[in-house]
Amino acid sequence: MVISQASVLNEYATRTPSYDGCPGHFTAEEQRKMAKLWALLLDYLNEVKDKTVKVKGEHLHKISRDWSMLKPDESPALDEKEDDEMVTRRAWEQFTKGGSSIKRLGGLFSKKQQLTHEQQVLDRHVNETTWQYVDRISGRHVALMPDEFVPSYAHPAKETRNLWDTFWQTVTIKEHPDFWVYRYMISSGWNVDKALADIKSVIEWRASEALDQINYEGDVGIGYDELRLGMSRLIGRDRLGLPLTYVRIRRIMPRATESHVFKRYLVTDFEMTQNVTRTDIRSTILYDFTGFSMDNTPLAMILFMVELGMKPYAESTSVLIMLVDSWLFSNLWSLVRPFLDVNLGARIIFAKTVDEVRKFIDDDQLPVELGGSNTFAADYVLPTEEENKKMFDVDGRRAAEDMWRKRIAEFEVATKEWTVAIAAAGDSKVLDAELPSTARRDAAAGELGRAELALNKFTRTRNILERRGMVGEDGNLVLP
Repeated sequence: MVISQASVLNEYATRTPSYDGCPGHFTAEEQRKMAKLWALLLDYLNEVKDKTVKVKGEHLHKISRDWSMLKPDESPALDEKEDDEMVTRRAWEQFTKGGSSIKRLGGLFSKKQQLTHEQQVLDRHVNETTWQYVDRISGRHVALMPDEFVPSYAHPAKETRNLWDTFWQTVTIKEHPDFWVYRYMISSGWNVDKALADIKSVIEWRASEALDQINYEGDVGIGYDELRLGMSRLIGRDRLGLPLTYVRIRRIMPRATESHVFKRYLVTDFEMTQNVTRTDIRSTILYDFTGFSMDNTPLAMILFMVELGMKPYAESTSVLIMLVDSWLFSNLWSLVRPFLDVNLGARIIFAKTVDEVRKFIDDDQLPVELGGSNTFAADYVLPTEEENKKMFDVDGRRAAEDMWRKRIAEFEVATKEWTVAIAAAGDSKVLDAELPSTARRDAAAGELGRAELALNKFTRTRNILERRGMVGEDGNLVLP
């Protein structure tokens, strides 16, 4: 299925979301293709049930430097007027531009380089993780989560990941596994073989990059500076009622730190959105380029974001709105455009004025700084010891994991029966939600979703949206 920008624009003009090709709205042919894909997926999962891949973990890398000689309360600010954004910008200039005693090659400090005291304070400010910051200001090691990560009790080795586990960890964060799988049917143009190949590729990527550990640590394990700057916030809903994320490009300063730090931030942000949109099929992102420079958007970072949007998180966005009125962006965009697939390209909207943004976002959801009335809380809320207490309950996690695996087995049986029934059914029965095999499968999916919701209390830290009370007991966003 090829998405056209005209159809996307019409959805927002009429406030009528299109559910063509979405679960619950399949044609008879699409339903048959979904059943065929699931039959192939079950075969694949049977093949990889005991197969593992080695963890590369590019996005797990953390900066490890000794800041023990610095005072815990030592501030990098030159005076009370210098805010966090200004401090990070100064660190960026110190560490990357001419005239500095520090020269970076690919964002890395040379082992021979000696930082001045001022530079060490700046380095700590832009590179310490949230957990390191909480420990520092508390004067003790705060138990925000267990120190020891265990992938699963069935496959506890940290150096490898089981592909079967990885698949089910990925698809069960949605209310129904179809909500994740169908995206690859859309992105492949309903080509079953291509969708299967794409899914296998994504699962292997998630396994090798240890996405389970990235979710486990959440914002506790990433750079505090990226969170403190409020570069990206989920702030409300667009005109179709879909979750809306607001990104302030001018606050993105990836060269102030190592490249892998910012990549991890991006992946964590994508994962957080997926974790709290169990029933929302898509979301919208508003990129605000006000006051940006080309240094805020290095090509490598943009291409990494494009890659994430086309493969690991394919078909997860409704529109990507670029609020930009600058010739600077034209040259960059000419380099990026060839890498876009047709569907993602159709969902990218350029807006030169806020009035053009209002075609997609109502005033009550538009940020105040853009002339709207949405006074979303931009400040980051630090994690506390209390919120992740369940992660220390070993017996509770074992029981929850056992139940999750039991529900997976039930869903696999129900899905196998369903694929056989769909292959034999006529067009009128294929789409019948009351078809016994379809009803049993949907019921099994519901039980599986609830089992994952219970398990994730033990397997991932809570996030900023949960701290702000924006997520309900059912794991879904609670937004006006």
